[in-house]
Amino acid sequence: MSFSDRLGITKPKTVLQVDGIDDDLRNGLWQACLEFPLATNQHYLAGNKKFERVVRGIYVNVLKETSDEIPLTSPRVMERLKGWFYGAEWYDVYNLLEFLLSLEESSGFARRVSFFLGREKSGYRIIENKFVPITDPVEIREVAAAASLPSRFSAAREHIQTAIVLFSRKPQPDYRNSIKESISAVESIARVIADNPKATLGDALKVINDKIPMHPALKDAMSKLYGYTSDEGGIRHSLTEASNIDEAEAKFMIVACSAFVNFCVQRSA
Repeated sequence: MSFSDRLGITKPKTVLQVDGIDDDLRNGLWQACLEFPLATNQHYLAGNKKFERVVRGIYVNVLKETSDEIPLTSPRVMERLKGWFYGAEWYDVYNLLEFLLSLEESSGFARRVSFFLGREKSGYRIIENKFVPITDPVEIREVAAAASLPSRFSAAREHIQTAIVLFSRKPQPDYRNSIKESISAVESIARVIADNPKATLGDALKVINDKIPMHPALKDAMSKLYGYTSDEGGIRHSLTEASNIDEAEAKFMIVACSAFVNFCVQRSA
């Protein structure tokens, strides 16, 4: 807490920034870009191949402009990009950062961005190079672990990764299909452990209960969660009326399913 906050002159931030980015957060995120993907000491663009590659990618894939519009000098490039960055919608800023995260080979950029997200009370954190509206450290660890499972569980890993993409899509997340992917990860992990690629989750749970220690209440809970997505009016069936699925429901599913997947992997090791 700062000196002025302690004296009551100013108030610390307490509300998470979910549908916007204030000046402090925007400044921090731009600073992270300056320190990593947009760092350059060269005056001319052609003098730094890595910087040129990053800029070309931004122009073509983020700004949706052609590469012949790129200025020849680095200062002009930075002026153009900074002008865009400070005038862009909040979700386009996150879209740019996700693109830059996909290019960075080291984790330094992600750590620096994460620092500013936390300091300025952003409602988003980085998982698998995506900004997701999950801020609890325990929940982040569970989802991140499920999204990086070993090759034996590649199908479950890919379902969780897809759930993250759909859940964090900006400005319009796809909560319904994110939930489908989350429960599919549970079904996939159960099939692997049960050694039956065609088993339903219910059938697989009966088998894996003999292979790994599991409290009956936990098995019943996962069966009911699967039923919630698969019954006549469930998530997996055709959408016949306006959806009332919200972020809270999708977040619960992605965290709960990730935790169960991790539980099964650890118990079967």
